[in-house]
Amino acid sequence: MDAMIRNTLAAVLVVLAVLGGGAAMLGAHAAALVDTPGPLQRILGPLATDPELAQLLPDRLGEELSQRITAQSAVPQLAAGPLQRAVATSVGALLDEPGFGTAWEATIEASRADFTARLEAAGPGAEQVTVRLDIAPLLGSGYNALLASLQGSALGNLLPAEIQGPPVLLDTGWPQADQLTTHTLNSWLTVARGWGWMAAGAVLAAVAGMVLGTRTGRPWLLLAGGGTALVLGAAARAWFTSLGAPGAQTSATELESLVTNRLLESLAGEFGSVTTTLLSCGIAALLLGAGWAWWQTRRPADRQEPDAGA
Repeated sequence: MDAMIRNTLAAVLVVLAVLGGGAAMLGAHAAALVDTPGPLQRILGPLATDPELAQLLPDRLGEELSQRITAQSAVPQLAAGPLQRAVATSVGALLDEPGFGTAWEATIEASRADFTARLEAAGPGAEQVTVRLDIAPLLGSGYNALLASLQGSALGNLLPAEIQGPPVLLDTGWPQADQLTTHTLNSWLTVARGWGWMAAGAVLAAVAGMVLGTRTGRPWLLLAGGGTALVLGAAARAWFTSLGAPGAQTSATELESLVTNRLLESLAGEFGSVTTTLLSCGIAALLLGAGWAWWQTRRPADRQEPDAGA
């Protein structure tokens, strides 16, 4: 086979290998984020000790808790004031309780399961599916703390053993429909879950490309692969940055805005590590390829073998 044809086919294989490898890395992160609890816990878990959350969350929990109590129990008007103070004290101390971390983890996992279930159920033309944080588990913890603080009191005897109600959702508004529709996200996740096959195909394509390339053409294959990795890494980083730009959400509360901002910042870091790897590998391949090509030009002519026999 002609050396030019061999090197051209080899370059195509190497470029496909880099694209497949990059897609496999991104797909593995995306699939793990949606299908396993660890990544989202790593992203939103630190909020449990965030000072801003400690300022905003008690007010929201107290408001929701008071509404549910008054809707499900006959609290006299004279007891409304003491009840409000007891609720404020209980939810204010909740964040310092040893069990708050566990309740926060349960909240995050319930939110991930809810997001995944709604994604799978979404058909064509369905409403945009966004990440929502259900703080109902925290309400349960706050109510248990309230009951414990009022145990044996006249006010405590008025309260039911438990409270029921719909989920209390903090909607992050992400992803936005004008940036990433639910249908597109579902399609990409289907591909992402096959990241293992993409990785295997990338390895085979890379090996085949290097074997097929001629001796003098292999440095240029490294240059082609390195350049592809740089372009892919830069493009992926720019795209993730655009996804992380929150749009105008005039109806969002301060608490929802806090959760949304933390989510976007952490997602940028989560996928930014992949793009950093691509950029680093691309630079390394370019340097290695350039050095190899320079070394070949310095070799004595009588030591170079013809490409046809490479």
